[in-house]
Amino acid sequence: MIELADKLLSLATSKLDIDTLYDDLTFPDGKDGLPYVVLNMVATVDGKATIGGRSFPLGSKVDHVLMRKIRAAADMVLIGAGTLRAENVDFRMPDHLQEKRLARGLTGVPLAAVLSPSADLPLDRTFFTSKQFTAIVLCTEQADPRKVKELSSRVQVLSVGKAKVELRTMLSVLLADFGVKRLVVEGGPTLNFSLIEAGLADELFLTICPKIVGGHETSIVQGTGFSPDRVPLLRLVSAHACDNELFLRYAV
Repeated sequence: MIELADKLLSLATSKLDIDTLYDDLTFPDGKDGLPYVVLNMVATVDGKATIGGRSFPLGSKVDHVLMRKIRAAADMVLIGAGTLRAENVDFRMPDHLQEKRLARGLTGVPLAAVLSPSADLPLDRTFFTSKQFTAIVLCTEQADPRKVKELSSRVQVLSVGKAKVELRTMLSVLLADFGVKRLVVEGGPTLNFSLIEAGLADELFLTICPKIVGGHETSIVQGTGFSPDRVPLLRLVSAHACDNELFLRYAV
């Protein structure tokens, strides 16, 4: 236990390190005609991804700053419908990160997308009202036509499956039609599981916040689970600590 504690302490970074962490973050292009897919999540020490059904109360100000830096390295940020219903996710980018992106030849703000098979989404969210980013809804052919029409008057709507979302098709379309070479996914847990199960997730950024929730809150991955012989393995790329919070980066 002492050796483990010493090892964890050795991961701790200075304030200066945290201030500059991920400043030069870049992701490679994906393979096989697909974007490079990065999952970015926050969880409690007991593995819960929400408190009261929401993830926003989990992370600190440092976590929120790093989340935006990770977003800034992507061509698109994608969330699931459940995440948008639970949180008023703000995809806008601080001025200094916009300037860095523009200097790299990118748009000031990544594309923003919500995956909703039914196209049933709350229209009062910043996703539908902000003019700072291009918003896209990904749905299926079985989505309610009235919902699709209503959404289409506000944002671009695209079908990526018939009865259900076809993830590989979705990723191919994002690359071919929107030039998305690097995709950051911020949940929800069901979407995370689907991407990992399909072998489509390349990395995981995970913030461990110093909280214990218990109860029946969701974890960062929710699905049918993996059999013992198919459990995905992760390789630790980096680890940093600040004010009792851990910031981990894994290759999947």
